[in-house]
Amino acid sequence: MELHYQIESAFLVMTLLFVLTLVPAKATVRFIGADYGSIMRCALAVFIATITTLYALSTLHGPLGLSLSFVWLVFLFNRILGLSKTWSSIFTIWLVLIQLAVLHTLSQYGINWQ
Repeated sequence: MELHYQIESAFLVMTLLFVLTLVPAKATVRFIGADYGSIMRCALAVFIATITTLYALSTLHGPLGLSLSFVWLVFLFNRILGLSKTWSSIFTIWLVLIQLAVLHTLSQYGINWQ
């Protein structure tokens, strides 16, 4: 008997992705030493990054779309968290990798977003 049931809920995936990404993001922001590293600013940045990542995965195809979303996230982390452009770039890559890993794990348990 198979215990994995397919669940397709964008809200559930977005909520789980946000919650499971916030803790590593806050730890990373604290480690980097951002100028504005409060939990509210980190939550706002992760929320916008979650929406951007899901939108980029579903609609933006090709290198131009991915490049534009990367530049947007670097600008976002630069302004909201007060990181330099180098740390914003590294943090963007790190956060997108964490979110892709969480999306993969959720799909392994049968929770899909499309």
